[in-house]
Amino acid sequence: MTDESSAGAPSDASGGSSVAFSPVAVVSNAWSGLKTVYWANSPSWRVMKSGALLFLGFFLWAGSNILHSYNTGMDLLYYPMAYGFLLIGYGPIHHLVVIPLAVRWRRSGDGTKRTLGRRGPNAMLAVFLVAVLVLGAFPAGAMTVDFGSGGGDGPADIDPELSCVKTTTTGDQVSVDCELEAVDGVGRIVVESGGETIRTVEDPPYEFTLRDDDIGSVMGEEQFTVRLEDDEGHFVRRYTRRLAVVPEAEE
Repeated sequence: MTDESSAGAPSDASGGSSVAFSPVAVVSNAWSGLKTVYWANSPSWRVMKSGALLFLGFFLWAGSNILHSYNTGMDLLYYPMAYGFLLIGYGPIHHLVVIPLAVRWRRSGDGTKRTLGRRGPNAMLAVFLVAVLVLGAFPAGAMTVDFGSGGGDGPADIDPELSCVKTTTTGDQVSVDCELEAVDGVGRIVVESGGETIRTVEDPPYEFTLRDDDIGSVMGEEQFTVRLEDDEGHFVRRYTRRLAVVPEAEE
């Protein structure tokens, strides 16, 4: 007689009919798939990978700049900003030039070329990551864009121009002279640097002078922000100026 209770019971793991979930296997399979895509060398894969990294780099660079423009104290944003900025050029070069060359050398090169084919892409990736860390710690002017110079809550037709020049005096001291032009609708200006207010001008002409020791440093770069407000105290516009790129005054 057949044992009905045993016939209806599910088989255990020793019977081989159930599959156990293994995080190690999932990670291993994902890593294998990632390496397959990384080394894929057909023309279509090269274009797709290069285009995806170009888009990712631009997205990270622009997004980090926008966030930093409105949150100037978030210095950690310099690192994704640097990553995206460098990835725009590094990604296409790596997958259009480096990977095809490495694959060719690994298959048909001599001892030196074969070694370079195996280790070259990893070495280039390491150099890229080091460059990201360095550029994130010491952001270059070309990498940062001030999207915060746009309008605020004030009238949209208030669009003054901020002009700044710097002068180097005896003893290598630097002073910065700024003037606001077309000031209709501006009630006052507030100059901030290093998270502190260093100047407030409430009456025209809206001019001010800063010394280099007044200007705070953000990740090793001296810069200041000029905030414009209307007569009711509403934010109108903001400008960020880096001391290194302020033009010298004409003699």
